[in-house]
Amino acid sequence: MFDFLKEIELPFKIPLPDKKIRVAITGLSRSGKTVFITSLINQLLANDKLPYLNEKIGRDFVARLLPPDGIYSRFDYYSKLKDFQKDAPVWPKPTKSVSKTTLQLEIKSEYAFFDNEIIELELIDYPGEWLLDLTMLNLSFEAWSDMILKLAQSGRRKEYSQGFLRILEENDLYAKSDKAIDEMIHDSYCEYLKLLHYNHFSFTQPGRFLEPGDMAGDPMLYFAPLPKPSPKPSVKSVDENSIYARFKKRFELYKSEVVKRLYLEHFREFDSQIVLVDLIKTLQYGRDSFEDMRLAFKHILKSFEYGNNNFLTKLFGLKIDHVIFAATKADFIPPSQYNSYKDLLERMIHHIKRELDIMHADTEVTIFSAVKSTEYLKVKHEGKVLECIKGVVEGEDKPSIHFPGILPREIDSEEIWKEHSFKFPNFRPIPFPNDSTKAVDHIRMDRLIYSILRKHL
Repeated sequence: MFDFLKEIELPFKIPLPDKKIRVAITGLSRSGKTVFITSLINQLLANDKLPYLNEKIGRDFVARLLPPDGIYSRFDYYSKLKDFQKDAPVWPKPTKSVSKTTLQLEIKSEYAFFDNEIIELELIDYPGEWLLDLTMLNLSFEAWSDMILKLAQSGRRKEYSQGFLRILEENDLYAKSDKAIDEMIHDSYCEYLKLLHYNHFSFTQPGRFLEPGDMAGDPMLYFAPLPKPSPKPSVKSVDENSIYARFKKRFELYKSEVVKRLYLEHFREFDSQIVLVDLIKTLQYGRDSFEDMRLAFKHILKSFEYGNNNFLTKLFGLKIDHVIFAATKADFIPPSQYNSYKDLLERMIHHIKRELDIMHADTEVTIFSAVKSTEYLKVKHEGKVLECIKGVVEGEDKPSIHFPGILPREIDSEEIWKEHSFKFPNFRPIPFPNDSTKAVDHIRMDRLIYSILRKHL
């Protein structure tokens, strides 16, 4: 009705206020965070494979990569891009500390008398293990130790924790002792966490023990969960120079100097949080791995603001009210199973929200592949037509065809895990185009980018 307004021109342009969107990006171990950020930048700069995003915006836009601001280390996009542009591309090495990248989006104005709209998209990435530390803030050393030690003696974790638990039994944790023993106990606990990590478990606290960043070798990290002293009268009180007293003191110091400071510095003004999820990995390595990822998500959801009584809101005034859980590696399954793949993640998150009574939290679930490294094809086998994928497996030179199996829509029952065995090879990446106007092939990256931007368009 008022389309004629779009054609009106003035001798000057009316400026519009710039918008800024701050997005925290993380992922649990091996979830593809570095690949995701590289692809996201590549997609926006080239803008030749984002039909859904362009349709939703409805106007032309260009993206520019802004120079670093000197406060944060910058995500090394061009170095990662070179790894992908090689004749034999390789997956880039993961980032180990906090970094920031800022993209400027200039969106053409609908009206001739307005300047183009400017949106600054700040991407803050950090190790997912650090995110899990948030719930430590609401726990005492005794409560945290009790939780971790109970976990250490359950399920498959029990076989990995034996060395650490044995050291605790062999030492008097409450009597006066030399500090030399502290590092040995800490190292033993770290070995246990590494075993969990290598065996595809997701919930490991404290996160800095696996990804210390600039704190490698810092004595502040020399603590571990310890059993609380027995209430029996025969047991002496805790000596102020005991292992237990020192570990408790360092635990509290870690919370105040590392966890609180990190989230005050980096989380105060985030608009959205993206949590990347390697659901393929947990399916492949069994129910224990899947349930452990569920436990990690439970701690993540506990941390974000879902009401005025949330402890992080009380402590810091944080307000991350939009969380996107995004399952990676959609290219490992045929398109007909995308809905099943999304349902698995959706059901997991829904169950946790219901358990925590946070049904009104603004969480979004999606699936995608930042780099589409396979092709979809149908293959006749023993009189049946199978939906397969074709790609180059790491360590091989030629593409091969694989049948990924069929994903169930529900995997909460023990029978499902007995009936299904999921095997997914690791595929090599396809090369990124050398032409800066061309982006790498992807699956649903344009939908994920729109989810980030939609509230600000």
